[in-house]
Amino acid sequence: MLLSLPITYLYIARNRKRLVCSLHEDVISFTVQKKNRFASSHQRYSDIDRVHLSLSDVSWHTIDIYFKDKTRLHLKSVIFFTEKQEGKLRRLKTNEEDNALVRESQKAYNEFVIALHERLNLYENHKEIKFTHGNPWKKVLIGSILMALTLLIPITWYLGHYRHLFVWVVSFILLFLFNRKINFKKNYSPEAIPQKYLPGFF
Repeated sequence: MLLSLPITYLYIARNRKRLVCSLHEDVISFTVQKKNRFASSHQRYSDIDRVHLSLSDVSWHTIDIYFKDKTRLHLKSVIFFTEKQEGKLRRLKTNEEDNALVRESQKAYNEFVIALHERLNLYENHKEIKFTHGNPWKKVLIGSILMALTLLIPITWYLGHYRHLFVWVVSFILLFLFNRKINFKKNYSPEAIPQKYLPGFF
């Protein structure tokens, strides 16, 4: 891949907000359009603090780019709309033409993510940037279940349902140990992007 050529990715969210992000040799630029409002900015690669990859859903992938000034770019590999003439948007349908657009978008997302990692890997102080992957919300979900069990256990004890009590206590212990042992947020090297965070369309 030629690093001198800019790589651009267009993401249109459910709320019709458009985010155009371009990777240049020295900077990353982005333009946000929401309704008739535009906001453009650019940052140097040295301004990036962290990159996080995740799987928001079985059908799409997500990258979050965090900058040192607290700016955050949130991009997904899925598109909900396509652009028509005069800047208007058309919601995608389930047909071969729109399915092809989805595949093209996923391929563009792949190229963007790979190109970003290539550029950051060339940055001499890239070791200062944190590269993480995972879905931290799973830890929150397990924490919520543990809290629910702490309420169920004394209630079950009070009602004298000892069989249920045994199930709740065992479930609590297993989930508690699982929660402590598993790290839902892991580090990775920019030279080795975990393949499961890249859509399989090339």
